[in-house]
Amino acid sequence: MDEYFAQDHFFNVLGKNVVVKGDELAEALSSLPEQRRDILLLSYFLDMSDKEIGEKLNLVRRTVQYQRASSLKQLKQILEGGNTEDEYK
Repeated sequence: MDEYFAQDHFFNVLGKNVVVKGDELAEALSSLPEQRRDILLLSYFLDMSDKEIGEKLNLVRRTVQYQRASSLKQLKQILEGGNTEDEYK
């Protein structure tokens, strides 16, 4: 199967390019506030620990955990068709 870059989306997080495949996920991630999006990308795409993320973003580990969990809930709602953008800003 040929893969084309048409559905590849690039996010720059701390000077690193993160590739997200698929329009729907990329659009949902784009709707999140930048810090929350960065936490998700650093955690799930760059495999960084909460401690590492906290050090890079100048946040305590617990804040990283909370924002990741609430961002995942928001992302799920967006992908399921709900619009909750303002609720988590």
